[in-house]
Amino acid sequence: MMTNEVNFIHPNISVEDAELFGFADAKNVFHIEDNWLMSHVMHVAGVFPSIGIARKSGWNKPIPPGFSEFTVGKNRKKVWILNEFKDLMG
Repeated sequence: MMTNEVNFIHPNISVEDAELFGFADAKNVFHIEDNWLMSHVMHVAGVFPSIGIARKSGWNKPIPPGFSEFTVGKNRKKVWILNEFKDLMG
């Protein structure tokens, strides 16, 4: 059975933060690579068949810092992201 939720977490996120945001027990968890854009996330999530198509569809932008959630595609796939938020901590 395919789940309709995909989770992405930056490898530098602490275990405490992962637990706080509910990522510690989450299924379908992928690590964000440093060079990734949102187009990479949407491709790995299965929303688009390629990174290039995701880019052309408007996802050629940086992954937002901190926690974000997107509902995308005709199947209304949920994409949860916990990215680094070092810029927010000052």
